[in-house]
Amino acid sequence: MVVSPVHGADGGPVTLHLWGGNWGIPPKDATDAWQRAQRAVFERFQQLHPNVRIVSANGIEVQGPASESGFLMAMAGGTAPDVFYVNLRKLDSYISQNFLYPLNEYVAKDPEVMQRVHPIIRDIVTVNGKTYCIPWFQCVMALNYRKDLFKEAGLDPDKPPRTWDEFYDDCKRLTIPEKGQWGFGFAATPQGTPYHWIDFLWQAGGDVVRQEPNGQWRAVFNSPQGVTALKFYRKLVADPWTRASDGQVFHGVAARSMSYPQDIADGKFGMWFAYSTDIAASKSDVNPSLIGMAALPAGPAGRANEINAGMWGMNSQIKDKPVRDAAWEYIKFMGSEEAERIRTKAYVEAGLSKLVNPDKLQKYGYTEYLRGVPKSWMDANTEGFKHGHPEPHGKNCDMIYTEMDYPFQAIALNPRLDPKKLLDDCAGKINTKLLGFTPPGEMDHKRRIGWIVFAFVLVGLGSMTAIQITRLARAHAEDSGVNTVGEGHRALPHGRPNRAEGGHSGPPLPTTPTPSRTHTFQYHLVPWLFMAPAVLTILVWAYYPLLRGMVMAFQDYRILGGSHFVGLDNFIEAVGRDTFWIAILNSLIYAVMSLALGFFVPIILALMLNEVPRGKMFFRTVYYLPAVTSVLVIMFLWKWFYDPSPRGLFNTLIAFYNQAAISFSHLIPAVSHWVIPSQTWLQNPKLAMLCVILPGIWAGAGPGSIIYLAAMKSIPEDMYEAADLDGASVWRKVWSITLPTLKPLIIINFVGAFIGSFKAMENIFIMTGGGPLNATHTIGLEIWYNAFMYLKFGYATAAAWIMGSMLIGFTMYQLKILRNVRFSAGGQG
Repeated sequence: MVVSPVHGADGGPVTLHLWGGNWGIPPKDATDAWQRAQRAVFERFQQLHPNVRIVSANGIEVQGPASESGFLMAMAGGTAPDVFYVNLRKLDSYISQNFLYPLNEYVAKDPEVMQRVHPIIRDIVTVNGKTYCIPWFQCVMALNYRKDLFKEAGLDPDKPPRTWDEFYDDCKRLTIPEKGQWGFGFAATPQGTPYHWIDFLWQAGGDVVRQEPNGQWRAVFNSPQGVTALKFYRKLVADPWTRASDGQVFHGVAARSMSYPQDIADGKFGMWFAYSTDIAASKSDVNPSLIGMAALPAGPAGRANEINAGMWGMNSQIKDKPVRDAAWEYIKFMGSEEAERIRTKAYVEAGLSKLVNPDKLQKYGYTEYLRGVPKSWMDANTEGFKHGHPEPHGKNCDMIYTEMDYPFQAIALNPRLDPKKLLDDCAGKINTKLLGFTPPGEMDHKRRIGWIVFAFVLVGLGSMTAIQITRLARAHAEDSGVNTVGEGHRALPHGRPNRAEGGHSGPPLPTTPTPSRTHTFQYHLVPWLFMAPAVLTILVWAYYPLLRGMVMAFQDYRILGGSHFVGLDNFIEAVGRDTFWIAILNSLIYAVMSLALGFFVPIILALMLNEVPRGKMFFRTVYYLPAVTSVLVIMFLWKWFYDPSPRGLFNTLIAFYNQAAISFSHLIPAVSHWVIPSQTWLQNPKLAMLCVILPGIWAGAGPGSIIYLAAMKSIPEDMYEAADLDGASVWRKVWSITLPTLKPLIIINFVGAFIGSFKAMENIFIMTGGGPLNATHTIGLEIWYNAFMYLKFGYATAAAWIMGSMLIGFTMYQLKILRNVRFSAGGQG
């Protein structure tokens, strides 16, 4: 391998920013074999290029379904790395957004880098004759299984399932519901289940997306083959079956897990799908010797599996050529044969030769270890690359898995649903939302209607503005008339004539001098100087983004340039999208439930704290503690409470209750009917919304009560004393004195709480990501996902404007109340 020296423009070192996370700089103290191997490669690169200083470019890290959005926010904020990780499904979006620098000039100098790339992947990374990425590993999807669980079930660990029928039969034998053990495991994340289901789709003979001759991409997984694959999925997760040993009937031989990696480590799954990268289970806590690997089982159309690659790309915004050269040297070395040899050596020296790709053992002289490699492992690689299909990689396919999850959630909850209809509905939404497919002529018709509606809106706004200006002009004229009185025509009491009219000749009435124009300017100058910093801050951080957003709403916006005007298309897409209206409805439901369950809790708590005879400061401090605790900590804490497994707090409490009920059933037989089944909580569409609301009520009740408690101190004590003299009860005093006095504050808080809850998304984002089945998908999430995950900033801005228009009435009402409210200082307490 030829090493080209890299120097800065001044001959000094070059700083190269590398994207962090799992694909960034491997830590020096890494413990797992995969990270140690990557560290060895990294250190070798540093030896070859001592003049290149690599630093991590970590940005905002987001957990859950939006975990990949951190890089997009870095690009939007201008803090993106020079070299970053790319996979196949994101490639098209990165190219269309101008994130990637074409590597043709470098590939022409080092053509051997592409000779090691699989032909399928080589064709994908080359777009319109330009090569945008270089793979540093290539892999296929393989079947992983626990050898120890196979032996316990009476299965031969050296004979993994080869067909769907064998796979299902093995799953039945591995499934022991009493132990929480299942034959197969799916990740219950929005991307997890579709990510593995597409292998079944290919095995049934179908495909995910297809590019038409005219260049348009369309979702095609709603084919008969797709229905076959979805029925097989239903068979795995929901269909009834009878255990041969005791005749018990169970439903499903596979489970959807919210804690997927941990459940694999705990031996909850007998089989699962995973990539056959350099080493099996390289990032798992499972003992590698317990893991077997084989080719995926064959379906009705034969063998098929996913083929993928981890690739490095170069930032198109690099202006400094030495930095670009350093980036190429890093990309080239990571995908080189020397790097591959170093990784193989690291695995062999770690005693993991049995799990290293056999081709690499042969290639790099470790032939003595080939006898210990299972044949199924060798078949997994050979068959995988022979029958591999690349993951979806067309237009906007970076979020295809998330959008495909709906049918799997739905049919797992209700197996009686029609698979064909579920797939048709899902494919239609993906065609519209991601792939931008619209039947010919339909968009023109929508645009005509949109412009008509827009014209009516402008006329309405113009009329309202004219009316408001007229009212302000009249009010100003009336104020001016009053202010000029005394300049020459003094206002007199009723019935007293003016001197000029020959009336009373007594002493002249006092007049109010009118301040001069100079005095008026000086009078207002000092206040405006004090307000200037605040006004400028609001203009920069509030109104400037608002104006930019107004422009973006009418554009197909691109982060790095190339945006173009699309008229009302973003607004048309918003009002025509079912997820938008689902989000609006869910936001209303969230707001109503939040206010109904939690708005009066702080008031009640404040009334109770106000009557506590001792320890007032202690109780106030205890109830205020959630306000100084991170929202993330609170949400993750409650997420553990809602864990659907027996480890979850609420399910643990239910289990204790059920045990107590059963123990008392011999005394009271009816108690046995009061047993409560464990709940799935956040995975249940009927409970999910309530579950995401409760943590906010719990965390906000204490701080809210402190505000009301402070307001109660402004109520004069003599009002309560007078009520006591009249014999009023406690409830009468609360109803007739306390609540009427707090009424302005309650109204203001109510309007503010409604607007805040309508826009809420943080707790939902962390706990459910909008699921299940869009049960918690609010308008805030609709805007977030489209902006930072789908890169549809124009649509997201248009949706935000529509939401703002809906809330403007509440804001005006709040300002009207604030204008008439007078506050007084509270007493001591």
